[in-house]
Amino acid sequence: MNARYSLLALALLGSACTQSVHQVAVGGLDDIPHDARLRPVEAEVDQKAFLAAGNTDFADAALTQLAAQCPNGRVVALQARHSTDLGFLVYTNRMKMTGMCVEEPSTSVRD
Repeated sequence: MNARYSLLALALLGSACTQSVHQVAVGGLDDIPHDARLRPVEAEVDQKAFLAAGNTDFADAALTQLAAQCPNGRVVALQARHSTDLGFLVYTNRMKMTGMCVEEPSTSVRD
């Protein structure tokens, strides 16, 4: 009977999960021109890990995706949110970045 309860407890612990938000950072809010045309941009990247993961390439990938959505301008009002979904022996790092793309005015050469 005790083995049955132990097995049930192990099954419940194995399927339990939590989420942890590590850091939320906001910046570039004072760098928005007065008459700017703004367009929202967003990128989210996941990194699956078993027991341990040592690299932070997923954060770089999110920033690259965000910048790619604003090829003719620059991203301001950047918000980055790093969180982790925890499971039994596995977890998922998640980086979500949002911002506003400031479109650079097209310059045309006139004679």
